Amino acid sequence: MSKKLPSLNRKDGTSAPEISPDLLFSPSELYHENSKLHLSDRLRFAWIEYVNTSPDLHSIISRPFPHYRGYPSVVLPREFPPTQCSFEEVLTERRSVREYSGAPLSLSALAKILYLGDGVVQIRQQDDGIEWALRTAPSAGGLFPINLYCFALRVSELVAGLYFYNPARHCLVCLSEGDFTQPLIGATYLESPLSKACVCIAISAVFPQMKFKYGERTYRFALLEAGHIAQNLLLAAQAERLGAVPIGGFIDDQVNQLLKLDGVQEAVLYLVIIGSLG
Repeated sequence: MSKKLPSLNRKDGTSAPEISPDLLFSPSELYHENSKLHLSDRLRFAWIEYVNTSPDLHSIISRPFPHYRGYPSVVLPREFPPTQCSFEEVLTERRSVREYSGAPLSLSALAKILYLGDGVVQIRQQDDGIEWALRTAPSAGGLFPINLYCFALRVSELVAGLYFYNPARHCLVCLSEGDFTQPLIGATYLESPLSKACVCIAISAVFPQMKFKYGERTYRFALLEAGHIAQNLLLAAQAERLGAVPIGGFIDDQVNQLLKLDGVQEAVLYLVIIGSLG
């Protein structure tokens, strides 16, 4: 049992509650302190500037797309009907929804949500001749360490299973067929909404893809980017008159195992569950 620090006396003479040393060494607080940037970090800033200006590195980091060679893929529609809701309506009416009807989601609607979530929307050529694929969500240094995996539970024209969203080709790569409803419930304790959901989108981060440039700051950037993308997904679902809820509480190792991730180099950060309302 850890020893407790002696009580501290308040100005009024009363004793303050004893504080456990465990509370003084919070891992999250230690990480926050050790991931700060300081004026003295000249080598880090110099390295970042080198990465920003090196054509050799640009030729590598401008293609941050994983490839699952040999796996079957489903090409997604690229033409979508315009959203009937105004931008203001989408923002002000968005709410977390956990009760769904169980009706299937169309493949076209899923394609639109993924595209608006983190799809490639523009190819820009820099002065050095290297092309960069720009997406709907911002990414520190344009490194795009975030991946999207889709657990298709009730999607028309799509076999139930686990899919990887390839933003460069705008397609779904089938990694494993099967019903993942019960494994997801076991990893989240969320029988509702998962029992009637259409899709569960898992947002993961590949940390080395960014850490080589930003060091310990990477984890902050990865969490921020996951949040940007999750909000895009939620707003896109709202615009399609679908219900959606973000989930940050889950058994990490179980979800990583479902995704076949090592949980270290690449790990799941966030889940977004989407379902039909009628």
